[in-house]
Amino acid sequence: MSRPAGATRASRRSRVPSLRWRIVAAVALLLVATNVVVGAVTVVAFRGYLVDRLDAELATAANRTIGGPDDGRPPPSSSGDDSERPDPDNAFIGAPGQAAGTVVAIFRDGELVLGGYTDSEGQQHGLTSAQRTALAAVDSDRDPVAVGLGKLGTYRAQAIGHDGDVFVTALPLGDLDAAIARLLLVIGIVTVVGLLVAAWALALLVRRSLRPLERVAAVASDVTALDLERGDPDIPGRVTPADLTANREVGQVGTALNRLLGHVARALTVRRDAESGMRTFVADASHELRTPIATVRAYAELTAASSDVDAMHRNVERIGREAVRMGDLVDELLLLARLDTAAMSSADAPPAVVAPVDLTSLVVEATMDARATAPGHRWTLQVRGDHPLVVPGDEAQLRRVVTNLLANARTHTPSGTAVVVSLQRVADGFVRFVVANDGPPIPAEALPVLFDRFTRGEASRSREHGTSGLGLAIVRAVVSAHGGSVRVASEPGRTAFTVDLPAAP
Repeated sequence: MSRPAGATRASRRSRVPSLRWRIVAAVALLLVATNVVVGAVTVVAFRGYLVDRLDAELATAANRTIGGPDDGRPPPSSSGDDSERPDPDNAFIGAPGQAAGTVVAIFRDGELVLGGYTDSEGQQHGLTSAQRTALAAVDSDRDPVAVGLGKLGTYRAQAIGHDGDVFVTALPLGDLDAAIARLLLVIGIVTVVGLLVAAWALALLVRRSLRPLERVAAVASDVTALDLERGDPDIPGRVTPADLTANREVGQVGTALNRLLGHVARALTVRRDAESGMRTFVADASHELRTPIATVRAYAELTAASSDVDAMHRNVERIGREAVRMGDLVDELLLLARLDTAAMSSADAPPAVVAPVDLTSLVVEATMDARATAPGHRWTLQVRGDHPLVVPGDEAQLRRVVTNLLANARTHTPSGTAVVVSLQRVADGFVRFVVANDGPPIPAEALPVLFDRFTRGEASRSREHGTSGLGLAIVRAVVSAHGGSVRVASEPGRTAFTVDLPAAP
């Protein structure tokens, strides 16, 4: 039976050592390597120093050996007995100035003339055949060498030729080896104790240093436990300023995490607002479509139940007007959908059709149409400049911008209102189109959302005048698609919509 993937990953993570112990292990290995190198160098240097001292002592002992008497007596072991036996008559061995354990031997024509040593209790001993052979192999007039003398141990020996004889003097290396062993023991103990103390201190230091990082990880874990599918933008977890300043690395991670959480919160806010706006949009669109649909259905039922031809014609005309109204609403929704798609695909995407548009002619024609449609308003047209003002863009969409603003002024102001339409070139290569009126001001609470879809400055304002509430939203979307901007300012006695569009080069 296979294990779940999540359990497998969790078990793998549990087997992976933590960063803390990785750091401690790495530093411990470095300490061990450093101590081994330092210890090895120390032991080699100290042993060399001791060997040099021993060689100096050996040279002194060798000089004493050469200066000793040669009575010509046979060696203590000349009988061929290899056993060590006392030789109290051999006064040369253990002469004054020779340290206990000093081995001396005199060879003449390769034969041992005199040889032995005096122990620490003053007893003299001869040499075994193996010891004599080892000493006889030492070259004269050469640097001291180490020789093994059986159970006596390892000795440092030096041979010197004098008057046809070879004088061999050897000093024991036991004390030197014991000193090196003690040094190795001390270095080992110091290394182990120092390693334990350093590892303990380092573990505490790393734990303290990584504690802010653990809190950062806890913040990230708390965020992953949140139900972000609900779209709640309130993400309470953040890395505290104290952790951000704990050290540079943790500060970088914490700052990046805080920025990420901020971006996520803003994205959730945008999504929530978008969903809320979409619900409102669908509800308003459904309401706008429900009214003409209900009207069409009612007049269709009246037409079916009536035999009066004139009434039937009137009903059909009313049905036609409502159908046109629904068609206009659908066209406006489709236009907004296309503009939204273009805006989401690229923030700087140009309109679908880009051609030189004579904005002067377009504004003049639209103003004349508005004057004919609403003769009760006082229309004034102000065009500054001797040449036509041309902008790049889609003529049909720009015409919709002009007609929507003029229709807005005509529809939402009473008869007798003065409407001033002006067009001029301004600095920075822009053309400014303004529609101003002296009618009732727009409520202040409606100004921030006036260009949103299905927004009404007053309750049921659009329905009272038969509008859909999409005109100003289309104006903003089209102007934004053409790289321009639109704004509104309203106060008692003056309400002005201002559109700035990039002029043609």
